[in-house]
Amino acid sequence: MTSKLAKNLQNLDAFWSAMAHRTEKQKEQKSEQQLKIHTNWPNKAWQADFALGYSEKEYPLPAGKSRVTILRPTEHSSEQVKMSLQAMVLPLHETHFNGSSQVEVLTQPDDLPSWAQACSNAFGYSIAPEALLPLLTNPNATLFSYKVDGTIAGTAIAFQSDDVMGVHQVGVDPNFRGQGIAKTLMHHLVDFAKRQDTRLMTLQASKAGLPLYQQMGFSLLAEVYHLEPSQEI
Repeated sequence: MTSKLAKNLQNLDAFWSAMAHRTEKQKEQKSEQQLKIHTNWPNKAWQADFALGYSEKEYPLPAGKSRVTILRPTEHSSEQVKMSLQAMVLPLHETHFNGSSQVEVLTQPDDLPSWAQACSNAFGYSIAPEALLPLLTNPNATLFSYKVDGTIAGTAIAFQSDDVMGVHQVGVDPNFRGQGIAKTLMHHLVDFAKRQDTRLMTLQASKAGLPLYQQMGFSLLAEVYHLEPSQEI
């Protein structure tokens, strides 16, 4: 594993660990890795090293959860790939983008429902506002919104771990797509990250976001698999 991939995954682990989760540890496990399972959104199960040290038979996925790993499951695994994302990195000293006055920082709990709804619309799944509460009080987390006439049209979360700024939940409500909002959000996030004196920006990209990130100078590191129980035929 390269150092940049390690930093990408460390940031993702720190971000997910900032939200409500429980841990399990194998009784006869040689490593110190614990299995972490969210109690609410983002509904993930993972190890800090994103390996597959926990048997899916002994530790089956709870309903509605996805197991996340950088190891592709074997053909005979009881879990299958639900989706895969591309871990990416951008050295911040090599780039410069301007911030935008249309991007605001969310600071009040009363604003969480509208932000959660906009993000839910963007990604096509439900996000409970209360799941975001820990992020509002976490000094490493910053929630951003892009507003059009007072309505949240785009969302993003920046999460800092050491010299890395991780970018998460960059999404645009379907009603506002095609206006360059995602690009404006990303440019703003780069400007924000450089102001925090971080060296690297990391993210996990979907196929839809890949062209924008590559255009900005992000490079590919590895594939990140989201697994679900295999469907019995």
